[in-house]
Amino acid sequence: MAEQSAPTSAAPADDAAAVVAGAVKVLRAYKMDAIADIAESKLSDTEAATVVVVGEVQRGKSSLVNALVGQRGICPVGVDVTSSATVSVTADPELECAERATLFFPSGPRDCPVAQLPDWVTTGGARVVDPQVEELPTSAAVAIRTSMLAGVTVIDTPGVGGLDAGLTRLASRSAQQACVLVVACDASSPLTAPEIAFVRQAASTVDAVVVAVTKIDKHLRRWREIVADNQRIIAEQLQRPVPVIGVSSLYAAWAVETTDPAERAELDADSGISVLRAAITTRLQVGARAPHLDAVRTCVEGLRTVRGTVAAELDALEVRAAGLPDLTAQRDRLSELQDQSRQWEQYLARDLTLLRQSAVDDLEQRLDAVRDKWTHYINTHGMAVLRSSAQKFTADMQADLQVAMAETLAGFLQRLHDSVIESRFADDPAVWEELCARIVDSMQDKKIETHQVGNKRHGLLDPTLLTMGVVGSSTLGGLLGLSALMGVGLIVGTAWVGVNLSFRAIRAGKTNLLSWLRETIGATKSATGRLLDAAVAQARPEIVIRYRDYLRTNIDTLQKTIAEVQQNAAADEATRTKTHSRLTTNLGIVDKRLAAATALLAASEPPSRPAAATAGADMGGAVR
Repeated sequence: MAEQSAPTSAAPADDAAAVVAGAVKVLRAYKMDAIADIAESKLSDTEAATVVVVGEVQRGKSSLVNALVGQRGICPVGVDVTSSATVSVTADPELECAERATLFFPSGPRDCPVAQLPDWVTTGGARVVDPQVEELPTSAAVAIRTSMLAGVTVIDTPGVGGLDAGLTRLASRSAQQACVLVVACDASSPLTAPEIAFVRQAASTVDAVVVAVTKIDKHLRRWREIVADNQRIIAEQLQRPVPVIGVSSLYAAWAVETTDPAERAELDADSGISVLRAAITTRLQVGARAPHLDAVRTCVEGLRTVRGTVAAELDALEVRAAGLPDLTAQRDRLSELQDQSRQWEQYLARDLTLLRQSAVDDLEQRLDAVRDKWTHYINTHGMAVLRSSAQKFTADMQADLQVAMAETLAGFLQRLHDSVIESRFADDPAVWEELCARIVDSMQDKKIETHQVGNKRHGLLDPTLLTMGVVGSSTLGGLLGLSALMGVGLIVGTAWVGVNLSFRAIRAGKTNLLSWLRETIGATKSATGRLLDAAVAQARPEIVIRYRDYLRTNIDTLQKTIAEVQQNAAADEATRTKTHSRLTTNLGIVDKRLAAATALLAASEPPSRPAAATAGADMGGAVR
């Protein structure tokens, strides 16, 4: 199979590490330790690589996930088995047992034997169809000791008939996450119209899309023709190449279980899974470099600040006494701001209050849209549809609430940066980096529970319980972070919402479900408001302290510059020449580091239209 390599414009991690190391030396020499620490921290970050497998019902998605990780029976499979909840599979080499499953219920996670997973995450599972079960998981995570895709989380999505366009958001790659979307179709026929529409939409928002044509072992005579047809259709529809790879999960399973090396190699080659893994890995490697490039960007901001400092020293040397009035005026202006700090702090309190209210207004609009969407869906489709796939619709409602909360928090932080931080700390990028991290840390793992909402109206069988919080992106698997869901995870971390949907209310009727929806919308607003309060409480003292330090540091710097100008004016020509030589050399070093960093970033910029690789249809084989 001819598989072209993925784009190589992104810089290798080693190059980024070398650039950051050189820049950090300069930053630390100029006492910019905070931004140097941030850059080094970003360089060491390793975002979880994610592969999301999507497709219509009975396309072999679960079998494909098992084949990709190289273990049979991890995700439930069978002729009549259909997944009803998302299952993520992650390798953990330090796992004490061979495998472990965790179910994510609205009330919290619970461990579960992998053998019992089908009872909880398939449409015909014993627990799923049991009318006495009051709570079902909205997702599950399986940790395995070994995987053929080491360091990668593979996500099996439920196929309940038709493709959910919302899944493209799940796979959208943010600036800090490597993600590949694998669209599974089978070899019985070319892509259907819904599948083509889905691939078109996915390719417009996700950089890395791969189409896997499954079950080629059942269509030995036709599968190559189907792969070729799919390649032609995609090329016509998208005007960009997308890999189309024929695979057999059955052959892959046989290869894993075969002890004969020659037979194993032959089965593996015939399965096409190795080719698919290679295509996935190549695309993940491009996205995995994003944190390293982010570290370089941080260094660029710091180096520009250093350059300004050195250039100012050179100017001070050259202007001599003639420049003293301007420097003195700058110092006096900063001193005046320092004297007015008490008044400014009052304005800050007002501004933060207005920002919080603006965020609440945004939240209300988002929640109104969620309520209208699901009220319309319930009234249009009827309860029978929801009851048939209660877990999926629970997860969908949960995701909509999650998005509303995260977008609100992201918007609040963005407006805080634009209206408060940027105008006052424009020449100190470390301030926002550290402040944002502290605000998010203040909400890390914070679980906000509403009181149980007990509606007294007849027929509402149990109360609503809503838990909301923001957790770090290191949280395992089944909590699918918004960095994958919608791309705002880089701002707010991974947000989550747990909702007790009350499956009994779904089973009881539409009135109960609509009552639950109204109450949960209100609870979401209240809980998000508390998170905003926590953000404001963290932000205000941090900004005040930072601003005081900022003014004091700049006043001291200007005072030092004034003293240097006075000293230079009185110094002899030899001393001024020596100082000028030292500053010019330092400026050259800074410019060299800055040029290396900006060149690396320029070389790593993706083309205006990502050029995905194609696959063939055959599977034969220091500062002074």
